[in-house]
Amino acid sequence: MRLQDIAGLLFVWTLHGVNVSGWPAPEALPKAKELWMSTAEATVPPAGIPSNYPLNPARRAQPPSGVHVLSPKGHPYSNEQDGRADFNHIADVGQLAAGYEKRAPVLQGVTPVLDPNQPSQLEGQGSLVFKSQANSYKPNANLFDANVLTTPLPTNRWWLNLMVEKGADPIHPYPYLVKCAGNSSSIGFPKFSSTAQSVTSDQVIDWQVGDGGGQLTKRLVTGTDALGVQVTWTGSGAAQMNARFYKGMAFQTFEMKQMTPLLQTDHAILSVEPLAHTVLSAREHISQVVRDVADMPALSRVKLNNGAEWLVASKPAIQWKQTGGRLTGQAQYTGFVQLAHLGDKPDANINVLQQYAGTYATAGSVTYAKVEGSGDARSARIILLYKTNTDADGDTNHVYSTRSVSTTMQLLSFVLPHHVDRLDSKSLLNPGLSGYRSAKGPLTAISGNFISYKQELQPVDFAGSNAITDADKARIQSQLAKDITQVDVTATDPYFFGKGVARIARLLQIAQEVGDTASASKLQTQVAALLKPWLVTQSNSDPLVYDTLWGGIVSTVGLNDPSADYGQGRYNDHHFHYGYFLYAAAVLAKYDINSFAPLKEGANQLLRDYANPSMMDKQFPYMRHFDPYDGHSWAAGLFTFGDGRNQESTGEAINAYYAAYLYAKAMGFQETADFYEIVLNMEAASARRYWHPTRAQAKELYGEAFTHNVVGILWSSKADYATFFGANTEYIYGIQMIPFTPATKMLITQDWVKDAWCSGQGACPDGMKTAAAQANKNGWAQFLYTAYSVVDRNAALDNALSCKPDDGNSLTNALHWILTSGQATNNL
Repeated sequence: MRLQDIAGLLFVWTLHGVNVSGWPAPEALPKAKELWMSTAEATVPPAGIPSNYPLNPARRAQPPSGVHVLSPKGHPYSNEQDGRADFNHIADVGQLAAGYEKRAPVLQGVTPVLDPNQPSQLEGQGSLVFKSQANSYKPNANLFDANVLTTPLPTNRWWLNLMVEKGADPIHPYPYLVKCAGNSSSIGFPKFSSTAQSVTSDQVIDWQVGDGGGQLTKRLVTGTDALGVQVTWTGSGAAQMNARFYKGMAFQTFEMKQMTPLLQTDHAILSVEPLAHTVLSAREHISQVVRDVADMPALSRVKLNNGAEWLVASKPAIQWKQTGGRLTGQAQYTGFVQLAHLGDKPDANINVLQQYAGTYATAGSVTYAKVEGSGDARSARIILLYKTNTDADGDTNHVYSTRSVSTTMQLLSFVLPHHVDRLDSKSLLNPGLSGYRSAKGPLTAISGNFISYKQELQPVDFAGSNAITDADKARIQSQLAKDITQVDVTATDPYFFGKGVARIARLLQIAQEVGDTASASKLQTQVAALLKPWLVTQSNSDPLVYDTLWGGIVSTVGLNDPSADYGQGRYNDHHFHYGYFLYAAAVLAKYDINSFAPLKEGANQLLRDYANPSMMDKQFPYMRHFDPYDGHSWAAGLFTFGDGRNQESTGEAINAYYAAYLYAKAMGFQETADFYEIVLNMEAASARRYWHPTRAQAKELYGEAFTHNVVGILWSSKADYATFFGANTEYIYGIQMIPFTPATKMLITQDWVKDAWCSGQGACPDGMKTAAAQANKNGWAQFLYTAYSVVDRNAALDNALSCKPDDGNSLTNALHWILTSGQATNNL
């Protein structure tokens, strides 16, 4: 991102793709420059598809049984496609609007690690290595503004349900659930319940927001940025409605133009109580950001018979008329309406919420700041920054008059547990709000237009973290001599081929570490030979092709069959699949740059497919899978689910960004490597927090009823102790670890493994120790025993080496990992 010099202060603002059509658009920014943008993601199966459909499925060592075929409906372009062929993903951005720089001191001195508004170091020659072909699954052009969103289209953002199939499944801007129909938007406040096996939400809808005059007939996605999405409703006449959905917002806001505001509910409305603003004393308003009463929205407290209470704000004031379950405002209204749930303590929460009514986000950006510190004490700074409707009003610290009200003009939002853990300043947290949560646990209110926190960076490189003794080198070399005789890879699909070639690349890396130059030379030749048909000649049986409709690299078989190659052609799990390719490419590039040279452009383009660091790239979307608010990736691709997005294999997600980091290092792309190192650590930190909690931490996040210390699949609105390919305990643990590389130690902490092994806790039928024994010396058992080496290396060695490896692993790698990442002393 660019560093702007405003009033002598260093301040970062980058608007990621706010190119919005329709009224009202975000405030115009001066000195505009062209900037490309992107965003997306989804969780409950379409009608007729079983809930256990294995989207991330049987790509594992043991294929699942009873795999159901998902056949998404095609969406032929409508007759309205004329004029939409030349989609324009370029956004106008520039310096800050008036008043926005007032928060500059908070961000003074922040230097972005990478400028995403410049071409990527990965773009190379620019021309595509892979043949081009149009995907048989077409975007539904009736769901997005073709003048705003063009190829490359987002495929995995958290709000992708708005653009897939009929666009009817919900999105989850915590703490709310939102659906968008052609004439309205529906809002619910999910209530979560826990069992021993899962955390689920009821997804009840409380309100439908629309036009009482019936003029709204069509809705489109009209803009996106790094953190959210804009939706606009139009119809007959001049009536329009606009909403911007961001995660964590306390209020859901709808801007309206020349329409009749309508709030409709299926529940009985018990009362509608207009509220008066509380006037501050002179002493109180000295230190607060305040506004005149006339500048404030009108407020009403609405109670429903299902126990829900909501705060409704409007500006200009709406005199709501109640008719049954309908609240109707005046005709030809132009202004905005906001709704906020009052949580579990309405009387206390409403006193906080009304102070922030009237302020809402109009754009969002993310800054990944340069690394600070040295050695093991390094950290990066992550800043989620929101532009609001009040920023264009000028100085937000101005006291307008002595007739002031308790309103800050600051944004009120919620942060997740991993944000709270590492906030730069917890003074902005507002403990006065309670009863708000997400599938990831409790939400904490925070005031201010940014979320800034430090991300610790764990050191990781090609080699393991522990030095290898001469005796250990001899042992590794002995096993390597056996495994090097089995370096063929016969799999033809991208996932299993990727696992296979990465297994050979691990042997190459290990051979280099132990000084076995003869084996290393042979393995370098083999890795290059395996990658060439995929990345250069496209002579393998399932060639990769560039998808001209969505903008990405997919397999030929997957391009035409949604169930083939594990949803590859629908952008499911690309970071899992291509992370293996990039790991092999990184190791080859490090040790044999001459052999790697012909593969470079193909490898660059695979990396741009799943982790493109540039918003200027017109062939691939920016960071296809990564969600900067949640701090981790989403999988699932172009499959729509009512529970939102999901991710199962945190181990493979870690591997994807580890491979990207190593590759950028091997190629000498330092800024790009710095960026990937930050993303890698964010992914690992969120995995540890939400997928790998101790049992005590799990109860904090998922409730007392949840009895496990691992989550198999985490969705936008639920958490499952399960996998897509089986319910065995070893699968649930193992899929959170594979593949074992030096980066896996970022995931597998000693405290977590002790807790999972149930050390000293007596019988533990759901623990790793029991699961490893029941797995009966197969590849899954080996993963669990290998993980146990962070507790007791000696005990882990014999057990792990007596197991038959998974097809993406080897005995050499298991031995090496235990010796270089394990704990030599017995801590039990």
